[in-house]
Amino acid sequence: MPDSHTVKFRSVRVTRASDDVLRQIKASILDGKLEPGARLPAEKELAEQFGLSRITIRDALRVLESQGLVEIKVGAGGGAFVTQPDAQRLSALLTDLLRLQKASMKELVEARLVIETAIVTFAAERATVSDFEAMQRAIDAARAGRSLGDPRFTSHSVDFHIALAEAAKNPVLLFTVSSFRTLFYETLDKLLPDDAMAQRAIKDHQQLLNAIKARDDQRARELMHKHLTYFQGRVQKLST
Repeated sequence: MPDSHTVKFRSVRVTRASDDVLRQIKASILDGKLEPGARLPAEKELAEQFGLSRITIRDALRVLESQGLVEIKVGAGGGAFVTQPDAQRLSALLTDLLRLQKASMKELVEARLVIETAIVTFAAERATVSDFEAMQRAIDAARAGRSLGDPRFTSHSVDFHIALAEAAKNPVLLFTVSSFRTLFYETLDKLLPDDAMAQRAIKDHQQLLNAIKARDDQRARELMHKHLTYFQGRVQKLST
């Protein structure tokens, strides 16, 4: 692991202090000069390198922390440390952006039709045995819950679609679908229980898994399109 003290920063103009501090440190992290777990130089040393006050440096580090790029620890052995990549944090940030944009259910379903259709195509090509098993576990859990009289299937559906997205072996697609699926299922949770939807979800998911296991990407795309448009119609009916 590179020594963080070998990474040197340039002094900046005060009028651009915050932007330049963020840009330089972020670039060092994204370029791999500062790897996950690396400790950044102390505030005093950073202030000297940038030619700024420690308060300005501290503010910049807090912004980096809010972006999930560093973790600030206090006490002995504390400081600012580069974090490990966190898919959940990224998905949460994207979800918050969608909330701020007040994305409608119609817009979310349209996005899912585009992205999750691509996901099943890749999953049919790339899924492994462990991916098949993860999807089947989610289906079996939903089926068991329904047999016990619990029509709420949201958590099991989330597990299935996460396993499906992971089977596509594309982290960009996984991050994206995770962000808007959260909003979609929040809406479903407010409208459920609905046993007919639970039954349909179990059936659709099993058929999707069978198509993916058969490496039939065309069949998988057709099933996903029907699956999402069905739920779009049900959600619209339940919400009126």
